[in-house]
Amino acid sequence: MNLNDPAPVRTTAEKFPDATYVPSSQDLWITPHVLAHALFVSGRAPGHRHRHGRSSTYEFIHRVAAMPAYLQWTRKGIKRTDLALELDPTEKGMLSYTLGQAMCQIFAEHLLSVRFFMHVSRYADAYGLTFPPGQSRADFFGPRYSGTWVVAEAKGRSGRLDKGTRRAMEAQKRTVKTVSGQVPEISYASAVDFPSKGGTMRLTAIDPEEAEPGAVDLDVNLDQFALAYYTPFLDAFAHQEPQLLGHYVVAGFDSVRVTLGLLAPVLQRIERAVRLEDTNGLYGDVTRLLDRYPTRFTRETATLYADGTLFAADWSHRPDLLRRESPQPDTEQMQRLHEFYRMVDVQDDPSRDEWMREEDWNWRSLSLATGALPGIFPPVDVTE
Repeated sequence: MNLNDPAPVRTTAEKFPDATYVPSSQDLWITPHVLAHALFVSGRAPGHRHRHGRSSTYEFIHRVAAMPAYLQWTRKGIKRTDLALELDPTEKGMLSYTLGQAMCQIFAEHLLSVRFFMHVSRYADAYGLTFPPGQSRADFFGPRYSGTWVVAEAKGRSGRLDKGTRRAMEAQKRTVKTVSGQVPEISYASAVDFPSKGGTMRLTAIDPEEAEPGAVDLDVNLDQFALAYYTPFLDAFAHQEPQLLGHYVVAGFDSVRVTLGLLAPVLQRIERAVRLEDTNGLYGDVTRLLDRYPTRFTRETATLYADGTLFAADWSHRPDLLRRESPQPDTEQMQRLHEFYRMVDVQDDPSRDEWMREEDWNWRSLSLATGALPGIFPPVDVTE
């Protein structure tokens, strides 16, 4: 199967409000690129470079490296490798936990129109948000394009989703009462499972209707939310030499065959907030920048995402690809590649002064990407 061909994940959605227009059953088509993006943005660790240093990057590499080791893409779906089937129950549980979190994010982005989907702990740890002792609460939250909030809890099962777990999901009460004073429009639990030893991965999502008596209120500042969301990218670029690819700042992680990137103007605005220790207006500035640089390509083919990020993964299991060194692209091919990842001509942008300041970090000083980037070129020529 070609690396870029997406694999179907049978998805069931139950008890969602009719107004959300979430299909009760459908296939989500997942590529390695989509999963790599979800693994990065759904990570729990806040990843503050001064608190964790390079460990933040290694934590991401640890989660991503598990995917090519334990998953294989087929035309029928995503299956576990023979190595995954030989794991002990605890190791299988950790794999299911990681997959459950990633697929929870994919569900939110693809079916609920959530642009920024973040682990509650990342925000809580960064800004001192505390919860009553013993009080349970959802794992993730994020705003929809409409401005309403979504909260979610992720589960994973190494075997079939049993009746007890399903009943618990159906009976589960909402654990977050409000976010920034607003009642979440959607609050769901999702679970990943494998119905049989050699079966393909499935996803089940259920939206409970009632809130727990002790449901928590999340006092969230949107500007601080934006900074917490993008902080892991600052860590990745701090510990890996970034390059410029079109309008994206990118870093390649050859050890796990992944390239990640962020739209340069967005990164520049985030850097300013960190440098000045001032997040005022950050969320609005970032969303305006993202609207100014619309993605012209589909997620499956172009590795670009609505949050302004770029993710590409090369998780082929073919031995010849694993042994072969990637050839270097020639000048003409690299020019086409840079053009492919260039959204608009920033120099001709009449509103440039609204978001760029002279004292800002100058992303144009970065060296241009001229060599092979994992998952982008080669072996896959996205410019075709």
